[in-house]
Amino acid sequence: MAEYNVSRCRIWCGHAFERVALQHIGQIKAKLGISGVITRVYGWRCRPSDDNDTGTQIDLVIDRDDRVTNLCEVKYRKGEFAIDDKYDMQLQSHRETFIEETGTTNAVHLTMITVNGVRRNANWNDVQSEVTLDDLFRD
Repeated sequence: MAEYNVSRCRIWCGHAFERVALQHIGQIKAKLGISGVITRVYGWRCRPSDDNDTGTQIDLVIDRDDRVTNLCEVKYRKGEFAIDDKYDMQLQSHRETFIEETGTTNAVHLTMITVNGVRRNANWNDVQSEVTLDDLFRD
């Protein structure tokens, strides 16, 4: 029973952090250095094409008038978020699916929004920018 409660708590924390991030788009744009750029902000998903496909969901898309699109993944972890090889492949797949399905000609940047940042490892370089919880509460 305790494992069930821990799992539910983690899920709740993840959803709560995502909602906090979505309420702080201005601060996210400030951290990315694009406060003055006109943007369209939305979530995005692509339904599975067959039983072998899981589909793709992007937590937050910032489509910018400077011909750059930020695909933002919002991840809650108590410590630094580590991008392992499997998750790195998933991020790259999401990026490729987004480009293919939307037909965008923009540069597409991966952005991680986390509580305590992204751990510097071999896969960290595949992310163009990151935003932390502290960044969400800056003026």
